[in-house]
Amino acid sequence: SVTRDADADGNPIEDTSAPDGEERGMGWFPGYAIDVETGQRLNIFFGENSVYDCDNLNNLGLDADCESLNAVTNVGGDMIFNPHGEFFILPAGGLGGGVTPFNYVSGGQHFIYVTNQPYDRCAEFLDRFGSGSALRKVGPLGDVTWAGMIALPPGRQMRSYADGLIPEDVIVKLRVDNPYQVVRGTGEFNGYPTYRFVLSGKQATDLDEIAQNETLQAINVIPNPYYGFSEYEDSETENIVKISNLPAQCTVTIYSLEGKFIRKYDRNEAGDLIVGNNRAINRTQINPDLEWDLKNFLGGPIASGVYLIHVAVPGVGERTLKWFGVNRQFDAAGL
Repeated sequence: SVTRDADADGNPIEDTSAPDGEERGMGWFPGYAIDVETGQRLNIFFGENSVYDCDNLNNLGLDADCESLNAVTNVGGDMIFNPHGEFFILPAGGLGGGVTPFNYVSGGQHFIYVTNQPYDRCAEFLDRFGSGSALRKVGPLGDVTWAGMIALPPGRQMRSYADGLIPEDVIVKLRVDNPYQVVRGTGEFNGYPTYRFVLSGKQATDLDEIAQNETLQAINVIPNPYYGFSEYEDSETENIVKISNLPAQCTVTIYSLEGKFIRKYDRNEAGDLIVGNNRAINRTQINPDLEWDLKNFLGGPIASGVYLIHVAVPGVGERTLKWFGVNRQFDAAGL
């Protein structure tokens, strides 16, 4: 096994303090794999064809220029993920020398294997691949879901081991149609995806004195001040402000600054009944806002000025708001 660090020659340093069971076969791969359906990091490992050691290629009768193959003498069999851009190497005597599968170096034949196993430093593969039994080696290969051979475009080179190998970051996305499925009969909930959460201390409680005061303080009138229009109006003939955060039952009375009565609303709201069975609630939430059209109890538009809005909430208390508005000039011809 080798470490992530490189020696003076740029080769991986032997791992002399490897954990038990990882003394052989462990190298460094500059990447990782994620299952996008679950977010689970997966085991990923690489292999290389050791036949394609550059010196060995020449011993096989190929005309391999070791200097051009990433400027290293060991293109294969060096425990480094260093594919190159050479796909075919001529025989030593040219094409007349005979072509064999060894001529197709394919970047050094560096394979990447992605499994469906949660990441655990490839513990099962390390254990079984170190065995002399062919059957033990074959067994875990059933967990490999993706495999591919990586090679560089012609003329491109990997970085040195000390510099991280990969010239630039790259993301490979592998997508397949995978319909929703549940493996039944296994686990505590028969294989169904189950999430457990707890809601504690969130239930409704009776209002104490502090909560009552906070509830009253939340009542407001918007916009304030009002300068001839608001975002609640849909046409030039509308004048609307909202008295917000009101409870279901309350009385809203509006006075002029001199104390003259302007308008009164006796509010007694109830949510709509919900149709159907197995409903979590019986009624929908009430509308917490009251719209005032800036008219008095006779239906006439109010004058610009300061107004007092008194809100009385049974069993809770009272709140008085001061509101200033500049009304638009009434234009009977525009109606």
